[in-house]
Amino acid sequence: MCTARPASGRRWGKTGEPVTAAGPGKYKRETPGRKAAGAEPHYYSDRLQRKLAQFRDFSAIMVEAPSGYGKTTAVRDYVESAVPQSASVGWFTAVDEAPGAGFRRLCREIEKIDGRTGERLLNIDLPNAFTIREACEVIRSIECRREAWLVIDDFQFLAPGLPPAFLVALFDHGASKLHIVVVTRTLGRDIRTALAGRRFLRITSSDLRLEGEDIRRYYALAGLDITEPEAQTVLRYTDGWIIAVYLQLRSRRETGAFSSATAVSLMERLVWNKLTGEQREFFLRLSPFETATVREMCGVLGRDALPEYALEALSGPLFIRYDPTTRRYEPHSLLYELATKKRLERGAAFERECLLRAGDLCRDEGRVAEALGFYIQIKAYDRILSLDLSHLIFREIGDRPFFRIALEVAEHCPAEIRSEHPLSMLRIAWALKAAGLDAVFAGLMTELDGLLAESGTLRAEWFLLSAYARSPHLDQMLPLVRKAAPLFEGTCSRVILPEAPWGFGGYFQMTEFHLRAGAADREAGLLEEFVALYSQLTNGHGSGADALFRAEIAYLRGDLAAAEISAYKAGFLADGKRQSIVQLGAAKVLADIALVKGDTVGWQRAINALERVASQVGPNTFVIRPVLDTIRGAILTELQKPALIADWLKTGDFSSRPLLPPMAGNALYVHVMFLLHQGELTRFIGTQQALPAELIAKSAFSAFLHPLLSAIGYAMMGKRAQAAEFLERAAEKALPDGFILSFAASSWLLQGLVEELVKEKYPALFEAFKEVKARFGVGWEKLHKAVSRGELPDDLTAREREIALLAAEGLRNSEIAGKLRVTESTVRTHLRAIFQKLDIDRRAKLANKLK
Repeated sequence: MCTARPASGRRWGKTGEPVTAAGPGKYKRETPGRKAAGAEPHYYSDRLQRKLAQFRDFSAIMVEAPSGYGKTTAVRDYVESAVPQSASVGWFTAVDEAPGAGFRRLCREIEKIDGRTGERLLNIDLPNAFTIREACEVIRSIECRREAWLVIDDFQFLAPGLPPAFLVALFDHGASKLHIVVVTRTLGRDIRTALAGRRFLRITSSDLRLEGEDIRRYYALAGLDITEPEAQTVLRYTDGWIIAVYLQLRSRRETGAFSSATAVSLMERLVWNKLTGEQREFFLRLSPFETATVREMCGVLGRDALPEYALEALSGPLFIRYDPTTRRYEPHSLLYELATKKRLERGAAFERECLLRAGDLCRDEGRVAEALGFYIQIKAYDRILSLDLSHLIFREIGDRPFFRIALEVAEHCPAEIRSEHPLSMLRIAWALKAAGLDAVFAGLMTELDGLLAESGTLRAEWFLLSAYARSPHLDQMLPLVRKAAPLFEGTCSRVILPEAPWGFGGYFQMTEFHLRAGAADREAGLLEEFVALYSQLTNGHGSGADALFRAEIAYLRGDLAAAEISAYKAGFLADGKRQSIVQLGAAKVLADIALVKGDTVGWQRAINALERVASQVGPNTFVIRPVLDTIRGAILTELQKPALIADWLKTGDFSSRPLLPPMAGNALYVHVMFLLHQGELTRFIGTQQALPAELIAKSAFSAFLHPLLSAIGYAMMGKRAQAAEFLERAAEKALPDGFILSFAASSWLLQGLVEELVKEKYPALFEAFKEVKARFGVGWEKLHKAVSRGELPDDLTAREREIALLAAEGLRNSEIAGKLRVTESTVRTHLRAIFQKLDIDRRAKLANKLK
């Protein structure tokens, strides 16, 4: 059981004694409204105090606001003043570190609450696509025998390395005496979406901001009486942001007036200008880091120990927080912003010196992504190409995807440096190809061809990448892969790793590899031959893609049994080799099959499979999330539920996220289908007409889909002649392969035109067409009604359903345990999973859900 209590925002000076920082947001509260020695009082609005008073009523609380809103202080003050001394309090502070290291530290904090749960989580380690379900089950089984609080501070540092499902499980924990408090800067939409519908207390910046009357009260507690107009002036200058309100307080004390200057300018005048020259130099050199350890501080100064002036700066009344658990110092965001600004003012030479040293420190500690982030700012190409870039290619570095860095290197790195790092330049080429920058890719490959030996593994890598220059023509790709195979001499590629997103995010193989009408079966055979060899050379990249292609062909022909078998095969093969894009594609096919069959259980299972794959957070995270949004959107358009589609797909604002070319094509399909179902027919047709010819001609499937959608649009506008013309074009591309399902699914929208066309020009397919049409209509109606009424099945396991039925009858946990010969803990664990799957929060709701 956890016994440690939070460190009250204290920092440690050179003597080892705690030093309390002046200013709101980083100091210990004594009693409400009273002033701690050497510090300003803490003031909380009535609105916020009402929220804080609800803490003990919730098992999960999230405090989410940008830096400077006093969220950490508010939680610390609540814990110290309102949580009984008999309760145990654990305070975990996340930092910018390797995801695995942060997760293990969190597990050790959980271990203090429940040793068994913490130990099991440590054994699982950082959850991924294959372990996230187990990790969630473990966290939901946590036990707590007396009141305990676990505060997870600065969660924004932990979030990128954790699947959202883990935070959901934390919030769903069933330990009645445990309170989880997450303190974080603003989180992404994926996490907010995952938490939607959960019962937890949420405090945001609107709760933390101060209004005019609040500012008057706060200043009065600090010994400064102001008028209501003056309070409104402060509010206008600060928008109620507590750190800015505090700086205005200091300005009034020192100058006798409030200042219209920005918070950063006030920080400069009131804090920065009072530092010694050595202290300013210290913070300038430290400024590349948002948080830093003493060792990192010594590193940037080139010293074995911190000098006296640095210790004095850290222990003085500055806006710096020290976390004794991680031993890291964190400057306030305003101080960080100011120091960065001052560093830039020193000139390019000083900037380069600071960032080189920061990058070298990160590189030496194995923090490659951080090192790259520093190096690229100053175009340190030799340092960049000396890094192992293989795991960064599908990651975002800071606020930009790696392929943009790759383009900068390809276009601006001196030739002599490129020639010294051929392996890194091959990785740069791979990133360029993934991003669709084909001209730059081709130029770089030509350059590398002249640099590399005719044999050896680097030449093998070159052949492998050269195959992608011929993509998607499998008959041209395969000979180059065959040339590469013997040169690898039994090893695997160091450029194309298995975690790379297959097809660069293109989850639908028909769009990627079906090039000629009537040749689908031949193309499927070529893909099988290609994947068999290629996946051996890349340690599994592309595994299952060939089976997925077969599944799509069978589905489009209306052969649902064959499609289902191939889809399950694809999912199984992909799962063993971390092929998330193939897994998502297989789940999409299974959802489509379930729709045609009207199989609500199968449909829900497929949707759950999508979520499980998406819970993986790894190097291709920036690919997976948009792909998942797109697949969901495609499924929802089939069910005519456009309101549930992600906003960026509705608006067509694809520039808001980095999309690789295949991802953009699939997203565009969802967008135009949204327009169609919204009834925006002229915009729908106009968008269709604006599509570039090369996108339409990309594959036989694209060349079929575009005229089919145009036909639907014109038919709905009552323009049958134009609709019939486009429909004939679509049929010429699809029906030679027997792809009748899309026509059957669209026949209602095409108002009899499909039946006329198939019967007259493709009579051999007419009976199959009628059968698929009838089956699709019945299945669609059944599933549409189930989704509309919220009647989808619960996807409970046999044991979960057994326990749910007994609980619905009114049996207590002990009675259920005795009846089924299991422990009460097992019953509680199953009930938590049941409640989550049924989206309920108490037993009383079980009976209705299980009808």
